[in-house]
Amino acid sequence: MKKIFVVLIIFCVLFQTNSFAQKIENIRIKKLADKLNIVYDLTHEKPGQQFDVKLYCSVDGGQSYTIEPYSVSGDIGSEIYGGKDKLIRWDVLKDQKRLISEKVVFKLVGTPSKIKNQTDYAENFNFELIDCYKRDQTIVCALKITNNGKERDLKAINRLARIYDFKGTRIESNVSKLGRIAGNDRYSVPTLTFLPDQTEIAIFQFNVPPGFTNRLKLIEFGFEFLTITYGLDYKKGNIEFRDISLANPVKAVTAELISDATSISMGPDIYKNTDKKAPVLTFTNPVLEIGKPYISKIEDLAVLGKINDDSGIYEFTINGMDVTVNDDDSFKADVFLAEGNNNIFVRTTDIFQNNFEGTYQIIFKPEKKDQRQASLKNKSDANKEVEESSKEGKYYALLLGVNTYNDPEIVNLEKPYQDAEKLYANLIKYYTFEPANVRLLKNPTHEDIIAEFDRLNKTIREKDNLLIFYAGHGFWDSEDEIGYWLPSDAKQSNTANWIRNSTIRDYLKAVKTKHTLLIADACFSGGIFKSRVTFAEAPKSIQNRYEVPSRKAMTSGSIEEVPDKSVFMLYLNKRLEENTKDLISAEELFSSLKAAVQNNGPSIPLYGEIKDTGDEGGDFVFVRRMK
Repeated sequence: MKKIFVVLIIFCVLFQTNSFAQKIENIRIKKLADKLNIVYDLTHEKPGQQFDVKLYCSVDGGQSYTIEPYSVSGDIGSEIYGGKDKLIRWDVLKDQKRLISEKVVFKLVGTPSKIKNQTDYAENFNFELIDCYKRDQTIVCALKITNNGKERDLKAINRLARIYDFKGTRIESNVSKLGRIAGNDRYSVPTLTFLPDQTEIAIFQFNVPPGFTNRLKLIEFGFEFLTITYGLDYKKGNIEFRDISLANPVKAVTAELISDATSISMGPDIYKNTDKKAPVLTFTNPVLEIGKPYISKIEDLAVLGKINDDSGIYEFTINGMDVTVNDDDSFKADVFLAEGNNNIFVRTTDIFQNNFEGTYQIIFKPEKKDQRQASLKNKSDANKEVEESSKEGKYYALLLGVNTYNDPEIVNLEKPYQDAEKLYANLIKYYTFEPANVRLLKNPTHEDIIAEFDRLNKTIREKDNLLIFYAGHGFWDSEDEIGYWLPSDAKQSNTANWIRNSTIRDYLKAVKTKHTLLIADACFSGGIFKSRVTFAEAPKSIQNRYEVPSRKAMTSGSIEEVPDKSVFMLYLNKRLEENTKDLISAEELFSSLKAAVQNNGPSIPLYGEIKDTGDEGGDFVFVRRMK
């Protein structure tokens, strides 16, 4: 079996090239008040390929491109990775007094630059995705693994090596190789001793059905780390890579695409927010109504409908996936159904951020059962399992708001404590946080915060869930790459009472919870992340997210300053109030507010794993109180 495996891998590596070429496709122009969002896909690139992306605008149907947007942010400029749903935000009225034309056309140009492979790390091991490709019904992923720590054993777990497409289909690896150690079935655990600074190649093979996608939304790998000293030091690690192309073009080429002409009317006297009505959504075929289950005999169900709104639709999603709304307000979407009850969650937002959301029920009763359908868990039952499981543990929260500083050299803030109070009210009113388990501190000192961390460490059990919120000043030391929180007794002249990000991570690691979510609304709060953060909702079920432990963070910005009046907290609290889902994961919550924050403020919010604190790939789940 080992010889056959080696021959297969060598064959794939030698003949993996194909005729695909990079291309930009599926440009979508979305209006949001006086801003434009240009969404596009940059696909068929070699994994790790980066691009220089430029945007041009024409008002005469593409005959000339006289407008070059300057007030832009997002996926534009240098070092842009390929991927789906790349987003450029253009603050139009900063560049133009007005933009009025029925023939507005955009041209996007992506010029290949360097290749920079995605990396992740855990427990002083660095993991680099050096190749990933598809040949017939086989996908092969290759990792370069380097031990940057002491000697230890690394275990690669085949059944925890998984790929996901953009429909949520999951495939597990059944063949792998770690260095010279092969594992040729689903339950194999190839194990290798790594010396300090040793590097090895790991290869995982996935067998996929015909017609499987040429792009992966998520690849995840589960590893175990073992060190034998006077006892056994045993750790788990979850490694993730996202939005991976399976194409392998012979040559990197410039990609270009021109959008269809669209009518745009923008000016200081045009966009006045007088619309307060939510969009009206109607499913016409089949006719779906909230509270009335629809029975389908088709597994891949096409749903048609219309959305009416006085101002225009900014975004429409079904189960988190973007759906195009046509000029005549109609839409068509394909919904994949599992046997039994399926909850179809929809959300639509207009250009003034009025939104409608609701859950429709479809019951799939196949005429003929197949193995795949029988293996899928009923979604309603899965939700019930999460609700029952969450009852076994309590929901705790520590909310910290620092408005006033003792040191006159540090500027006081107006909003942090008010934001913390609002979050407190939402958690205890709408979600399963009991008041006795939520601690709200105004202007806490260094000692107050550390004492609360110690209290939580003694109080919380492994089945409990913990949310920590901090709003106040933050600081990033760019020379030493160290981030800090500034409690109320912090002094500008020295860091004695400042709290390092590394200290926060140590406490998050020490508190043994099921799930921990850190929400930070402070300048330079993105420094808590020590690896690439997520950018889109992961294709996992709510049950899978809750079952696996997690340590995640949501921050109002990256390594940058953020305003005192927090747009991030405005939309976070707004989403918590408006949410109608019984269960919503932290990543779903973040995905639903990210665009609004980016379009209404200067900062780009982040969400991701806090490394080396015990995250195993799950997610914090908010459970809404029963009415």
